[in-house]
Amino acid sequence: MNNRWKQEAQKFFHALADVQIPDSGLDDVDSVVITGDKDLETIPQGGGCYWIWTNEPIIHSLHENKVPVKLSDGEIIYNGIAKDDVRNRVRHHLLGKETATWSGISIDIYLKNSKSHRKKALSEKGKVPFICNYDSQGTPMPDSKKITTKSLLKKLTLSKDEIKYVISSKKNIYFRNGINVSDPKHRRYSFKVFYIVGLEQEQPYLEYIEKEWRKKFGQPKLCSYKSGR
Repeated sequence: MNNRWKQEAQKFFHALADVQIPDSGLDDVDSVVITGDKDLETIPQGGGCYWIWTNEPIIHSLHENKVPVKLSDGEIIYNGIAKDDVRNRVRHHLLGKETATWSGISIDIYLKNSKSHRKKALSEKGKVPFICNYDSQGTPMPDSKKITTKSLLKKLTLSKDEIKYVISSKKNIYFRNGINVSDPKHRRYSFKVFYIVGLEQEQPYLEYIEKEWRKKFGQPKLCSYKSGR
């Protein structure tokens, strides 16, 4: 192996050691509580990275990795990068339409047969969410269960319409893409978005923040990949 490039790689990672990322509580990161479209105007236009916090009970996880510890009687349930428009990405997550085919956080049950890009909420096989118990550090206990039965799915925080649909369904059940925080199911809870927007030549740094924040503090429950969407 050419030692020159090994040495350059060592210099690169040595430089990264001094680069800071937000802390677990996102104390120095701008934030806004989202109750409607007007709140999105607080988020500057442009690309960046973001985190979604809520005090709504989120019982399921899309993975079995360590998750961030509880934060102010709630938890960070998602984080991601939007290369061009954080504001619009948050709109898809928290103020989306039920029929949306664009990817969003997976909390609500889609109350129809799905023919588009949606994550499974219940299936006897394939990728499905988990119900996990966590210790005080966010580490999953060994008793996690895949949601392969209706009885497990009904443990989630569901509305009456969702429960009715689950009971009557005879096929795979899917999450809708995103939620609307003004719906009766969600409006008694708070949804806050933390965001870093407006950096120049930000893409490599934003990717570093996303990767290192999850590595250090845990992967939020509704993130199904180690990095990216």
